[in-house]
Amino acid sequence: AKSAEELKQTILNVLKETGAEKVNIIAHSKGGLDSRYAISCLGMDKYVATLTTINTPHEGCDMVDFLLEKLPDGLKKFIEKRYNSIFSKLGDTAPDFMAGVIDLSAKTRKRDNPLMSDSPDVVYRSYMSTMSSAGSAGFPLNIGYMLIKKLNGDNDGLVWIESAKHGEFYNFTTKQKRGISHGDVIDLMRENIEGFDVREVYVDIVSNLKKCGY
Repeated sequence: AKSAEELKQTILNVLKETGAEKVNIIAHSKGGLDSRYAISCLGMDKYVATLTTINTPHEGCDMVDFLLEKLPDGLKKFIEKRYNSIFSKLGDTAPDFMAGVIDLSAKTRKRDNPLMSDSPDVVYRSYMSTMSSAGSAGFPLNIGYMLIKKLNGDNDGLVWIESAKHGEFYNFTTKQKRGISHGDVIDLMRENIEGFDVREVYVDIVSNLKKCGY
């Protein structure tokens, strides 16, 4: 809800600065959940033409629930402190790593999704990639891949494929056997992947939205 409120203010600022009537949102991972909340619960359906989500866990991550149950409290607090420190250095004035993690929980999504029903005035699209093996990415996505593969099946190291489906659904593909991880879809590791030009991917998404009149 807090991230969605920040997004709401950003949307309103963009509309004011540009004079546009609506925006098209392209959101990665948890950003897709934040966007859905802003649209459905904060009145942004009037100002959003389309929402395109990229590797977003709409139905949550069972791995999160598994780890929250299994990891000792001391270790969870240590991880939370480390990540909050990183986010602070990146400019976040009030980081809350654990709140973000809980938002990705399958239990949380099951509870909150009914509150975030799709607006008939917004077009929803979703994209998803999958890794082919644990060797497709480094830590922690390699560990995540193995856990989720056992719990749910094909995944990107954080999100399993069925959880990412929302609205009109598309699969990212590549010629390489390694597949495409949760980080690859935002070029996190700055790695060239044959058959997957991450810049062109987003250019194509925007181009398609324009062709469809959005």
